[in-house]
Amino acid sequence: MAEDGGQDPKTRQILNAAAAAFMEHGFGPASVDLIARNAGVSKATVYTRFASKEAMFEAVVERERQRRHLDDVLTGSHPDFETRLRAWATGMVQVFTDPITTKVYRMVVAESPRFPELGRAFYRSAPQASRKRLARQLAEHGAAAGLAIDDPIQAAADFIGLLRGDLQLRVLLDVEHQPDADRIHAVADHAVRLFLKAYRA
Repeated sequence: MAEDGGQDPKTRQILNAAAAAFMEHGFGPASVDLIARNAGVSKATVYTRFASKEAMFEAVVERERQRRHLDDVLTGSHPDFETRLRAWATGMVQVFTDPITTKVYRMVVAESPRFPELGRAFYRSAPQASRKRLARQLAEHGAAAGLAIDDPIQAAADFIGLLRGDLQLRVLLDVEHQPDADRIHAVADHAVRLFLKAYRA
């Protein structure tokens, strides 16, 4: 997971060390002691910035989400909302099938029974955050784009479900390896067409 310049240097050090530890060892074995040592800071310094290891994981996921700039795509300057929606859809399918995302999903699913807050933290910082941002854009621009949306949250969930589809499951189960750009665009385009057909006023 890439470094982000938005935090102070020590916070960046901690998040970089945490991301590397989670990816290499998994959530459980990646202790706060290990993360602090690899970050070159004290354990007390870690806890002045993050209340728990779950909070640290949530910050890592949120940083990765922001790094992809999909919020900027969705709220960009292009006047046509449908064009922005298509670009965002393509980016989301790329995220869903990305090797790093896939590894994180597998880790969260495997370890959530032992660490329930891990699943909640991941849900808040990734799926729920994306759904809320899309819902806000649908509420603001849906009518002008010719869409009849009574419940933006449900509509956003419907659209994201279409984007996940069978492809993400195939990648998660290693039935299909990293899809190429044509496959990703095809899945995104199909989801957009179905969504617009379902919600067209």
